[in-house]
Amino acid sequence: MNLISEITPLPLLSGFFSVLILCVIILVSRKWHLIYSSDTDVGPQKIHSNQVPRIGGIALLAGLLTAYILKLNFAAGLLIGVLPVFLAGISEDISKKIPPLFRLAASVVSALALVWVLSLQISAKGIPLLHTLFSIEIVALSITALAIALMAQSINIIDGLNGLSIGTSLIMTGAIAIIALMNGDSPLAEFSFFFVACLAGILIMNFPRGLLFLGDGGAYLLGCVIAVLAILLAERNGNVSSFTSLLIVSYPIYEALRSFVRRTVDKNTDFFIADDRHLHSVVYRFVTTLNITKKMNPKRLWVQNASAAMSCWLLPLISSVLAVLFQSNMYVLLVCLLLIILFYETSIRTLANS
Repeated sequence: MNLISEITPLPLLSGFFSVLILCVIILVSRKWHLIYSSDTDVGPQKIHSNQVPRIGGIALLAGLLTAYILKLNFAAGLLIGVLPVFLAGISEDISKKIPPLFRLAASVVSALALVWVLSLQISAKGIPLLHTLFSIEIVALSITALAIALMAQSINIIDGLNGLSIGTSLIMTGAIAIIALMNGDSPLAEFSFFFVACLAGILIMNFPRGLLFLGDGGAYLLGCVIAVLAILLAERNGNVSSFTSLLIVSYPIYEALRSFVRRTVDKNTDFFIADDRHLHSVVYRFVTTLNITKKMNPKRLWVQNASAAMSCWLLPLISSVLAVLFQSNMYVLLVCLLLIILFYETSIRTLANS
């Protein structure tokens, strides 16, 4: 199979420039909207020194609209489905007054909409006990919707460093695109590569200097899109194990589940308040202790920020490479998944104690 000939450049360029142009417009016009759209330097994960627009999600929505105009597969369903949680997120980005529970509920609404519009249903094929359970339609549909909502929250949780959530998403979407293409699923590969181009368009503005942030709206949109692509990858391609998709998204999903357990167990922690006990926060603190950054000017915080983000990219990169290599071997994928979790836990404990 000639992999290059399967993908035409026009959709990719359209996605890249539609997002990039919107990013430029947001930045050029910031003097008129920064009072509403800016992020602050208050909070445990706010490690930047200037006010930065946090409405980059608008550019990603423009990317989905471009996909719809180009009549790419899945674009219409994704555009309709992500709107509830995107609107809740962008409202929080502007007003800073949308309750966490409302945004959580919006993510569930979007998840249910995506399940319905795109006819999504996780089957857990190749996993005997789970496949039997998922053969009960209401169970399968409920878990599918919860998985999408969880992914939306997961990307928002790791959105704490310049380029971390976007770079992680780009790596994961790229892996989905490659596996889809290897299995002859051109529609899914085309849209996935298109979305990679969209992510590249905003990554330029977000990394390394953090000129524009995704915000809640952008993070939720990203999570929903990647969840849908990961589900479609396993369900549309018989040679691809369900564990392939799970391994690809393992870093943000595990971060979210670990945070959920940690905040539930720790009675001194407010469940809905962001904290600095995530892997990327620990990596950032470690980076700031290195001699090359210890005496850095506060105006150059972006160097430490970006360095920590690149370090965290290692997890999704390893997961994605392993998923591509062992996409049809469920048992090897399961071992890889356990090793990724072990790598995460070893890293966070080692760095926290160093």
